Amino acid sequence: MNAVRINPLATPAPADAQGGALLRVTDVEKAYGSRGAVTHALAGVSFAIEAGEFVAVMGPSGSGKSTLLNCISTIDQVSGGHIVLNGRDITKLRGRELSRFRRESLGFIFQDANLLDTLTGFENIALALTIKGVSAGQVRERVGRVSKLLGVEDVLDKHPNQMSGGQRQRVAAARAIVGDPRLVLADEPTGALDSRNTAVLLETLEVLNAKLGSTIVMVTHDAFAASHAGRVLFIKDGKLFSEVRRGSGSREDFYTRILEVQAFLGGRVGSVAPRSAR
Repeated sequence: MNAVRINPLATPAPADAQGGALLRVTDVEKAYGSRGAVTHALAGVSFAIEAGEFVAVMGPSGSGKSTLLNCISTIDQVSGGHIVLNGRDITKLRGRELSRFRRESLGFIFQDANLLDTLTGFENIALALTIKGVSAGQVRERVGRVSKLLGVEDVLDKHPNQMSGGQRQRVAAARAIVGDPRLVLADEPTGALDSRNTAVLLETLEVLNAKLGSTIVMVTHDAFAASHAGRVLFIKDGKLFSEVRRGSGSREDFYTRILEVQAFLGGRVGSVAPRSAR
């Protein structure tokens, strides 16, 4: 096996250099604390993501990858820099405008699915549409379409406690994309799943990306999960350190290259790829 050459990105190319990007992150900083005790979780991160890309973000514990996702999702406000989604600087949004942006432009997939226990699968998926005031007929049509695509038609009448972990996450994925968001953000979506359900969810994300053209940014510590993306960004000490692109190679080769960069960074390398992925 040939060793991967690590190319640190000491001076990342400006996000604007990649014209036409759906998401542009430029010189983003995030600091916590006060004078004399300031922690810089992000220290000038810049990159761009094109529409239709599936990008994973990895890094050691405390590297800033979750903070980056929180800033993109507007859960956290940046301390400096800009995040532009579809031509709109989201770091400047406040109040109702910010709430509307989250509702209309972002889809979320969390580690624990975050489904409402008192609602059925159908109702959980439909919730995002009913909040927007979509008509009942359109709700049924759109929920039916995404549930068929993601293979959860048989659990639409069930409550979350009647579903397997993989079914709950696929319902969560359907909920995330039923409103046709500009960007889907996945925060450690396989973290609570066994190997079988992990494989099912990752196949679901690939379907969202390949068949629906969904743009996905996924934070993960799992090299196998990251190997389902087309590109992996590595964060270290709050800065963009390196990236790996799959290109035309096999997933097995991509997985190996990700593991090698992860090991170089001192990240956790404890996830073994399911046999079907090798």
